[in-house]
Amino acid sequence: MSPSPRTLLTLAWTNAMLHAAGLVVAWFGMRPGSPVSPLAERMAYLAGKPPAWSWGWGIWMLCALVLVAFMVLLRRALPGDPFAAQLAVVFTAAGMAVDLLCDGVQIQVLPAAAGSEPAVFLAFEQLAFLGGVTIANGLYTIGVLLMNLCLRSVAGTPARLAGWVSVVSGFALAVAGLVPSPVLLQAATGSTITFYSLWTVLVARDIHKARR
Repeated sequence: MSPSPRTLLTLAWTNAMLHAAGLVVAWFGMRPGSPVSPLAERMAYLAGKPPAWSWGWGIWMLCALVLVAFMVLLRRALPGDPFAAQLAVVFTAAGMAVDLLCDGVQIQVLPAAAGSEPAVFLAFEQLAFLGGVTIANGLYTIGVLLMNLCLRSVAGTPARLAGWVSVVSGFALAVAGLVPSPVLLQAATGSTITFYSLWTVLVARDIHKARR
């Protein structure tokens, strides 16, 4: 059964607000423990087990859950249930599984490893960073790409354009996890999250208008 357009719109705004909260907490509470800060400084920060770090990753875990929920409902809202949309849900669900695992490492393992040798800390940090930024985000991006291909009949040009910008930024973010590049990481994160959130709201709005 096709979901209510109002339900889809509500979930879209939930996506946008949660991701906005994640960006705010990332900048003010998580940045000192991220790879954009020098190694000694982020180890010292995380060794204190700051609540903002755990709460911040908790918010991003909620973002992953809501992202997949939105994609599931969006697939059900599309006429004909296209195969590409089904694949989009599969890719985003796979991304969520990887993302939640890596977020768990960020919350539990990295603060504990911050009190050990730098080599040990870096090993866990790189594992979580590669898994979350490159693999999980790459899977999410493929999911958005596939879903955006299915929207021609239900969403306008601004919505689909926001989706394509999110896709390009998402792949840039995945590259930032491989390089790694703190500058590219910060720029691509902001762009990806902003345009993904805009995409969800515009797509849900267009579907809501079409069914009123």
